[in-house]
Amino acid sequence: MRRLMLATCFGVMSITGCGGGGGGSPHQPPAGPPSYYVDCSASTNGSGTQASPWNSLATVNAVSFLPGDQLLLKRGTSCQGALKPLGSGSSGSPIVIDAYGAGAQPVIDGGMNDAVITLSDQQYWEIRNLEIVGGNKFGIFVWGNTPSSSLNHIHLINLNLHGAHFISTTTRDSGEVYMSPAGMNQVLNDVLIDGVSAHDSQASQGILVQAGGDYNGELAACQQQPTPAAKIGSNITIRNSSVHDVYGDGIVLQAAENGRLQNNVVYNTGFCPTCGVTTSGLWEWCCHDCTIEGNESYANHPSGGPYDGGDFAIDLYNVNNVLQYNYGHDSDGYCILVGPGSGPPAATNSVVRYNICTNNGRSSTIPPQGEILVLNNVSGVEIYNNTIHANAAINSAALIAHTPSSSSVGIIENNIIYSTGPQLIQVDSSYTRDYNFYWSTSSSMPAWEVNGVIYHSLIAYQAGSGQEAHSFYEDPLLNDPTYHSPGRPTSAFTLQTGSPARAAGTNVCAGITGCSMGTRDFFGNPLPNATGYDVGANQAQ
Repeated sequence: MRRLMLATCFGVMSITGCGGGGGGSPHQPPAGPPSYYVDCSASTNGSGTQASPWNSLATVNAVSFLPGDQLLLKRGTSCQGALKPLGSGSSGSPIVIDAYGAGAQPVIDGGMNDAVITLSDQQYWEIRNLEIVGGNKFGIFVWGNTPSSSLNHIHLINLNLHGAHFISTTTRDSGEVYMSPAGMNQVLNDVLIDGVSAHDSQASQGILVQAGGDYNGELAACQQQPTPAAKIGSNITIRNSSVHDVYGDGIVLQAAENGRLQNNVVYNTGFCPTCGVTTSGLWEWCCHDCTIEGNESYANHPSGGPYDGGDFAIDLYNVNNVLQYNYGHDSDGYCILVGPGSGPPAATNSVVRYNICTNNGRSSTIPPQGEILVLNNVSGVEIYNNTIHANAAINSAALIAHTPSSSSVGIIENNIIYSTGPQLIQVDSSYTRDYNFYWSTSSSMPAWEVNGVIYHSLIAYQAGSGQEAHSFYEDPLLNDPTYHSPGRPTSAFTLQTGSPARAAGTNVCAGITGCSMGTRDFFGNPLPNATGYDVGANQAQ
């Protein structure tokens, strides 16, 4: 069915109206893209105008929408059932689902339908200003099954999703926002998720965008670095959104290039007690030229698994990624993970800078992972100007960096490590390290570990490792150095006026082709032009 105004003729829905039979002219749509109105509180099913709105999703699902059409649901009302609209928009003329009138967001309650809203092999859709409740496995489910095709321009804006009924038993089996094309080499491009809240659900994923089609094929392709053999999606942005109280991961971006996870808040994820898989708050997989910035992630758990349960991760097969200006705290596992421990280069050219990590490692049942954890088989890691407050439930080094896959590892510089435990770092000798500030409030002797050799003083560590000539073991004099409350710090972890960490850092990119320290610190302060860098996430000068 094309765009039309439905009429009822003797109880039968008609496309052409109630006129005579053969030879009559077919119904002609009005000039210009129309708007269709839905008021599920209306006593009768109208023609779809604002004066005579439709009152059921079944009517909506019978219409094939055209580019530029708008489907408008009345505020303050609730519709029951699944919304499966037909048709696709076009470039510059998306189909829009939105609200009209005054009052609370219109509600779509999917009940026990598999998904509340489904788009299948459709593109150029924008869904705005709705409350989406229930559904069994999915709140919004976007997928396709057409090989080597593109699904473009899916925008989700200002949505409130919650209450999916399914109880997850493993990762990726369900989710509140779940985008995952299934066709071989089928991809998602131009995805925007902005101002979306996904919460209070026993489904697995809060927000998942797997932008490359066919998971198994994609997995094999992404192992081929730096360019995957199969297609991956592009231009995926998830911003200004929140996820909390879900059974699995909070926000995950997979198989994409030019991705951005920005200004999101994720907490209390992975609370499935028996799923036996490892989950984390906000992370990416097979992402090329992607950025994770300005997010807060906390109180995350590993879904009953033996590892992870952390805040942020640059996981498998990522290339040229930046993780900056993030705040992670109070999770069971790490604050920041780079790379897993097996396979080909798991993370290539990863930059971790201007982040604040505090009071993670809260679990006493999973292995210690530190605040920043770099696993095996990585290349080109740059970790600089981060501020760490380590206070793990099990004694652990605050920063752990294992054996790399190549000598092109990168740097660990300009970081502040403020720990309540004695173990400060545990690293492989191939990392270049300097201009760091270390401080332990423990009554035990501090410890630096390099290739299994432990040093109990900075002088011994410097002499034995040949590194850290410009580093300090000294209280950096931070304001409120143990802060770990919800809400991004505004003054905590800043450098006091007399802090020895002021102007004690370096331009870590000096002499490194293609390296940039960025333009600002965690708090938005500009960086020095050339010299006088402070150590840590705050440039107070």
